Amino acid sequence: MIFCPEKVICCLTLFCFCSLLLPGQSQPDMILIKGGSFLMGDSSGDADEKPPHRVFVQDFYMAKTEVTVAQFRAFIDAAGYRTDAETGDGSFVWDSTGWVKRDGVNWRHTEFGRLRDVAEYRCPVLHVSWNDAAQYCNWLSRKAGLKIVYNFQKDTLIADTGANGYRLPFENEWEYAAADGREYRRDRFSGSPKIGDVAWYSGNAAKKVHGAGEKKANGLGLFDMTGNAWEWCHDRYDANAYSKETTTLGPLKDALRVLRGGSWNNNARHCRITNRTSRFPDFRDGNLGFRVARNID
Repeated sequence: MIFCPEKVICCLTLFCFCSLLLPGQSQPDMILIKGGSFLMGDSSGDADEKPPHRVFVQDFYMAKTEVTVAQFRAFIDAAGYRTDAETGDGSFVWDSTGWVKRDGVNWRHTEFGRLRDVAEYRCPVLHVSWNDAAQYCNWLSRKAGLKIVYNFQKDTLIADTGANGYRLPFENEWEYAAADGREYRRDRFSGSPKIGDVAWYSGNAAKKVHGAGEKKANGLGLFDMTGNAWEWCHDRYDANAYSKETTTLGPLKDALRVLRGGSWNNNARHCRITNRTSRFPDFRDGNLGFRVARNID
């Protein structure tokens, strides 16, 4: 019998990867969020958080954690999809001078641009664009036999927001879930008034992302709604008003998309549950990830 070290290494690598995906975990673990009304926004926040206004949210499902590298790799391996970073000019990484664009960096890499070890595949996937996240949602939907939400048509995207498939959370759903579904009294951060209890942020993350779900969950059982990685939302961004549900999201390269939650690289103010920011849908960097949601069947 001939001993083949290459096969041993390959088998060990596969074993390590599979050990990160427990039964059923190639698809995100979804939690039912019971709907209700709440005051969205913050009168003492930034200009784009005002004015606070009452919003009604219907029941929906939201993933317990941000999508991990292991889960995203399952999509890549099955669909053969190439991300915007892979077909473009890489992604932004963090170094001593700040954020710099580096060719060849993609979802396989850390926030610093180092090829990630398999043992780190429990971390939220980074360097993924809004487009990549929407394609991941479509793959989950097809895999589960559900109707896809995102229909890419050249430079225009049509979204069937009534479909039962996976999608990115609406902005109002995201804030409602981050606030534990409470109508009035809410913590500044998702699950606690003390950010260190629930989040990896600039004050405790040691300048790096951490494994999904390592901090305390909020009252709905959701992890990392504050900090660790910014999360793409479904909506277009409007600095002067909150976005509304829309079926036509417009030109892929010209319409900003909402981001929520803050990251390992942000201070506490930027990690507040009402804080809003935005990027173009093909943007990617080392502190930006996503989680998924879907309608009730």
